[in-house]
Parts: sequence; C-alpha cells; structure tokens
Amino acid sequence: MSTRDHIITTALTLFNQRGTAPVSTNHIAEAAGISPGNLYYHFRNKEEIIRAICERLFATWDALFALPDDRPPRLADIQRLVRANFEVAWEYAFVYREILALLRHDPLLRERYLAVRQRGYAGFRDLIEVFGAAGVLQPDLDPGTITALADLCWLISESWLTALELRDRPADDDHMQRGIDLMLFTLRPYLAHPSDH
Repeated sequence: MSTRDHIITTALTLFNQRGTAPVSTNHIAEAAGISPGNLYYHFRNKEEIIRAICERLFATWDALFALPDDRPPRLADIQRLVRANFEVAWEYAFVYREILALLRHDPLLRERYLAVRQRGYAGFRDLIEVFGAAGVLQPDLDPGTITALADLCWLISESWLTALELRDRPADDDHMQRGIDLMLFTLRPYLAHPSDH
C-alpha cells in the first residue's frame, strides 16, 4: 500500500471512530506511523484527506451497482445490492453521519458530492426499471411508483446509520440486517412473484 493510500485508510478509521472534528492531521500522521511532514507531502490539509476518502467512496458506489452482463438480473441481485449498500455505509460511516456538516464546510466537496449523488440517484431509479423489465419487479410500474420506491430506498440507505445513532443503538451486524430487511420490505409488494420468495 502506498503512503498516500495508507494515510487515507488510517484517516478513515479515525474519522469513523471519533468523527472528523477532533481528529487533526497530526493525529492521522501519528496513527499512520509517519511524520507530519510526510503527511503534508501528500495532503495539504484535512479537507484534502476527506475529499480523497470521498473519491474512494464514489468509486465504490460506481462499482457497487454494476449488474452481471451475462444473464438477466434476479431477486438475489437485489438482495446482494442492498447488503452491499449497507456494508459501504458501515465502512464509510463518518461520511453518512456528517455529510451535511462536511458539505457546508467544503464547497469543493459539496459540488463534487452533489454531482455524484445526482448521478447515483438516477442510476438507482434505472435499476428499478431494469429489475421490472427482467421480471423481478412488476414490469408495469408507473413512473410515480418507480420514483416513490427510489426515494424510499434512498432514504433508508442514506439515513439508517444516523437513525441508529440517534436511538443510541450500536451499528452492528444485527442492526445492519434490520436496515436491509426494511429496504427489502419496501420492495416486497412490488415483486413480480412475491409468493416465490
């Protein structure tokens, strides 16, 4: 692993554990086992490190929603996508917890994040249509229902971690599974053959 990647990985761990505010570049350098000067060779400040973490997250999102191109999508693909989505939220927990504050603080991150998320939401909506065309979801869903489903699934995936913390619940595997179950529960009435699953 390169020094730059090591800094990013170390910072992600610290931010997830403590939040971004109390973690300084000196803390990151110490945890990474490098000098502050070495850290500043790669990143001028903490904001640049946060942006680099977010770029890694964006690349993960892009890879996450790729479907197999050698067969039609199946219900198992929905289940895999939902689980993977929550696993990413756990891996980048601080971003989901602090996103509004991060975007207010950093206009460059805000511009980039909103562009990526707009593209991601459009892709999420497209996925619902793809699963409809493949016969996994009902194929004749009207555009309003597709938009409502996309909005509900989006809200669950974006907000579940924050909701747990507001209720002082641990972000553990059981609560991750509960979030997954909620999203699948939202989709269940729209499965093409609900009795088969």
